[in-house]
Amino acid sequence: MSKIIVHIDLNQFFVRCEELKNPSLIGKPVAVGGDGRKGIISTCSYEARKYGIHSGMPTFQAKMLSKNLIILPGDYKYYELMSKEFINFIKKYTLKVEQMSIDECFCDFSDYFLKKRITNPLAFFDELQNRLFNETGLKCSIGIAPTKFLAKMGSDYKKPMGITIIRKKDIENIIFPLPVKDLFGIGKKSAPKIERAGYKTIGDLYFGLKNNDEALSNFFGSMRDDLIAELEGNSSDEIVVGPYDPKSMGMTRTLDFDTNDKFYIRNFLINLINMVLDEFKKSGKLCKTIQITYKNADCDSGFKTSTVSKSFDNYTDSKEEIYKEGLKLFDKTYNNDEIRLIGFTLKNLKDKHDVVVQMTFDNFERHENENKTVLLINELNRKAKKPIFFRLSDLKDNKK
Repeated sequence: MSKIIVHIDLNQFFVRCEELKNPSLIGKPVAVGGDGRKGIISTCSYEARKYGIHSGMPTFQAKMLSKNLIILPGDYKYYELMSKEFINFIKKYTLKVEQMSIDECFCDFSDYFLKKRITNPLAFFDELQNRLFNETGLKCSIGIAPTKFLAKMGSDYKKPMGITIIRKKDIENIIFPLPVKDLFGIGKKSAPKIERAGYKTIGDLYFGLKNNDEALSNFFGSMRDDLIAELEGNSSDEIVVGPYDPKSMGMTRTLDFDTNDKFYIRNFLINLINMVLDEFKKSGKLCKTIQITYKNADCDSGFKTSTVSKSFDNYTDSKEEIYKEGLKLFDKTYNNDEIRLIGFTLKNLKDKHDVVVQMTFDNFERHENENKTVLLINELNRKAKKPIFFRLSDLKDNKK
C-alpha cells in the first residue's frame, strides 16, 4: 500500500507575515528584500507579481516596474516564530514532519489516515488548509502523493491555496505536459539548456531519458536513473525526521532563489546565525566547532553539497565570538558559486558543567616544575626554621 506523503508550502510567506502585522498591506504590491544599491527581492506579493516582479530580481528593476511597490526589509525573527507555529500545527496531526525550509515541509499522513479511517483526502486537506489559516493566518498549497517528489510537484501545481493529488496514474496527465522549468530540482541555468536541445516539456525530457538520448544522459550523468524513477513514481517516500542530537545545533535553509550574489547570501547567513544563536543561548551549552553547509545550484555538478568548519581553541558560549568567526569562515570559504541552500551548525556541544579545562603538555610540565620548586622551598625553610626562601614571582605578587 502506498504511503500518503504530503508537501505543504506556505504561500508568499514573508509577505503574508508582514500582512499579519500590518493588514493595510493586503492587496498592495509588496516585496521583502534589500532596498540598497545591491538590494535583491527575496519574495513578493501576488499583486507585485502582476507587474513582472519576482524573487531574485534586483530591487532597482522592481521599482522601475511598479512605482507603488512597497519594499520591506524583512523581520526574520518574526518569520521564524511563525514558521514554528506552522510546524507545531502540522504536528497536531503527525510527528513525521521533515522541514525543508522556513516555509515548507514534507509529512507522512499514512498512520493518521489509517487511525481516523479517512476516505476523502481532498475534503480532509481542505479542512486542514482552512484551519491553518484560521488559527495562524497563514495560507498554503498542498500536494498529496505516494512519493516526496510528486508531493512537491503537487504543491507547486496550484497556487495560492491549491490542493493537488498526484497518483502514479496521474503523472502522464498532470506532470508530463508541464514545461521543463517546472520540474522540481532543475535549476534556472539548466532549464534553458534542456529546452534548447529540443525538450520543451517534462514528458519530452522523460522519453528522451528513457530512450537513452546520449546528450541527455551525458548532461544528467548519475542523476539520469534517479530522474526516471521520480517521473515514474518510484522515488523516495521516507520522511527524515532526524533524532535529537545534543552534540550539535543548527539550521539549514533553502534560499528564496538560486543565486551567487554574495551580499544577499551573507545577509541570509547572518539571519540564520542569529536564529541558531538564539536557541544556543537557551541551551546552557558550550560550543567547540562551527560549520557552514553549501548546496550548489548547478545541475551539472549534481547539486553538490559541501561543508567547511572551524574549531575554537577552547569551548565557548560567546555569541559575539561565534557570530564573528562564522562570518569570517563564510568570507574565507564562499567561492562565488551559485547556491540554493546554506546551513549554519554549532558542533561538539557540551554542557557547561561537563567542560573541564585540559592542560596542554606544556602546561602540565610547567605545573609539575612549579610544584617541585614549591616542595624544595618548603624543605629549605623547614631546615632554616624560618620563611626566608621564596619564589621571585611571589615577591612580585606581594608588591602588587
